[in-house]
Amino acid sequence: MLNFFGTEISVKKIVNSVIYLIVVFIIYLILRRILKVSFERAGGKKATGAQKQRIKTVSQMILSVLRYLMLIIVLLVILADIGVNVTSLLAGLGIMTAIVGLAFQDMIKDFIAGIAIIAEDQFSVGDTVILQADGFKGTVTSIGLKTTEVTNDKGEVKILANHNIDGLINCSKANKNT
Repeated sequence: MLNFFGTEISVKKIVNSVIYLIVVFIIYLILRRILKVSFERAGGKKATGAQKQRIKTVSQMILSVLRYLMLIIVLLVILADIGVNVTSLLAGLGIMTAIVGLAFQDMIKDFIAGIAIIAEDQFSVGDTVILQADGFKGTVTSIGLKTTEVTNDKGEVKILANHNIDGLINCSKANKNT
């Protein structure tokens, strides 16, 4: 028996935790490989460079979420196995998530809108667009997960938060489809 911060931990619990960690890591590697192969097939040989870039961006985000989710689950199970009360940890984590979510809700909206813009191919870098809100017409010079930049003929740059892009006319879309 080991004494860790007043909690008795047996060697059996440590071995069980290590075995659990190895099994979850193997499952993670299998899931990661399945997702990578799926995304590579989705890209295919007919996909354009922009489509491949979108697929790569979305796949990296999904793999990152999977990695952190697996890490949190492993930590909680190991802590529960050694005798820590994870119920209170989960409650605290839920409250903290709500607070962070409220504090960063605009950033989260931008991030989700950025994913939607990229995944749905609403517009791409190089497209000519008109913003219906103020009639600003220009070329998309940058699309990020938080902001999009549009530059007009005069060189003026308009930086838009992705969640604020509402009513945009893509003048280049018609040319791409023909």
